[in-house]
Amino acid sequence: MSKGAGEARTVSNVEPWETQIPYLQKGFERAEGLYNQAGPSYFPGQTYTDFSPQTNTALNRAEARALSGSPLMGQANTEMMKQLKGDYLDPTSNPFITNLYNKLAGDVTSGVQSQFTSAGRLGSGANQEVLAGALGDLGTQLYGQNYMSERGNMNNALMAAPQMSQTDYDDILRLRQVGAEREGLQESALADAMNRYQYQQALPYEKLRNYQAATGGSYGQTQTNVQPLQRNLAAGLLSGGLAGAEMGSLMQSTNPYFAAGGALLGAFM
Repeated sequence: MSKGAGEARTVSNVEPWETQIPYLQKGFERAEGLYNQAGPSYFPGQTYTDFSPQTNTALNRAEARALSGSPLMGQANTEMMKQLKGDYLDPTSNPFITNLYNKLAGDVTSGVQSQFTSAGRLGSGANQEVLAGALGDLGTQLYGQNYMSERGNMNNALMAAPQMSQTDYDDILRLRQVGAEREGLQESALADAMNRYQYQQALPYEKLRNYQAATGGSYGQTQTNVQPLQRNLAAGLLSGGLAGAEMGSLMQSTNPYFAAGGALLGAFM
């Protein structure tokens, strides 16, 4: 304990447990050894996987298909354009319906001519008029049905045209997906390189943090208490008087006033 002007200062030291000290020393030595080592090292291999041969094959084929397009879609577009332009409204453009008309017209002609032959009027004006009417009705019915059917096909093609036009973008989207897959692999490789670089940059600081964590525990402490000094007048008079009296007796004076004076002087020291 030490005294200052008007205060009392007490310093106390708390040491670690004696049995604990050797282990602490070993721990500190080990922490310093680890700090001075080069490690810890980064994982030596790559942290991402390359595409498998199957994936590469699939990507290559998807890319080739996206670049060349589907031959079926080309034919479908051509056929739809014919429908939209009304190419099939002309009955002569359909050989099947022409053949059907010719067959049915032959049947109708045979029937009409047979009737007029039986009546003895074959080749008459009435014969020609009836035959022309019958063939006209056949053509109207057959070609009319074909016309209405083709008009329906045109309407269907018109409704399907927007969806059909979207197929042009399917190949573009497929090609974009292939590019995204390959870009993803490149991004993984870049992330691997960046992580390795950042690891090396942060390694000294990480080692320092580990070292400080291992050696920065509270294993002992020094505590200082400062208290103001409060003077006790009665105690001071008593102790001072005794000291003064002792001084008076040491002077070996035969005069009793010296002893009394010494006691009084000591009381106020």
